[in-house]
Amino acid sequence: MSTPDSPSPLSADDIAAITGNLDEVADRARAAAESSGRSGDDVRVLLATKTQPAEKIRVALEHGFTLIGENKVQEITGKAEALADLNPETHLIGPLQRNKVNHTLRHAQCIQSVDTPPLAEKINNRLDVLDETVDYFIQVNTSREDSKFGVAPEDAEELITATRELGRMRLRGLMTIGLPGSSPEEIRPSYSDLRELSEKLRESGVMPAEATELSMGMSGDFELAIAEGATMVRVGSSIFGARDYS
Repeated sequence: MSTPDSPSPLSADDIAAITGNLDEVADRARAAAESSGRSGDDVRVLLATKTQPAEKIRVALEHGFTLIGENKVQEITGKAEALADLNPETHLIGPLQRNKVNHTLRHAQCIQSVDTPPLAEKINNRLDVLDETVDYFIQVNTSREDSKFGVAPEDAEELITATRELGRMRLRGLMTIGLPGSSPEEIRPSYSDLRELSEKLRESGVMPAEATELSMGMSGDFELAIAEGATMVRVGSSIFGARDYS
């Protein structure tokens, strides 16, 4: 793994491919936002960096993209030192086991996968010890797939009510993982349902008026998610290429 003072093992072509992909994704996200009647600045691109080496992530951060998300706590901790000089805003976007809360809070500024009261209480209790705060999203399983984490939409109000009592945590909005459909007609309801749920919960006062963020959409469908109100899209393979699971 390279250090800030050592040459990158990536070739010039590798670097050019990443930066070119970054520019393309940013342009597409901006165009999708403007097509939906919003400013391009209303949508942030989160770099989904699962399995990606720190060297590739550095290229993206040095190109001006400051927001990264990891699915696993061990990847956050494993890459933190190599990226510390670039001070990225790091989100945990995968499931969080309660026994990994301590490690997560050392490096993540936001947890997007809060889906049970016990997990939220564990996070808040640890923050009391550290005398710190953290941002969070409520993860909602809008596709209702058994294989996915997240609270059922009809149970989100109860969960949010419980987490709002926790003084160390600031709710930013809702997150979902869309249905991996083959057409917009299949995919769209996962995102429109989250937007509608957010509007309902804010209008009723269950969720703070400022908790307007919607984290939804990935490489294959982020423009559709933006059309349905996404304020943050999680893009990885469109930027870094296929993930290496070896």
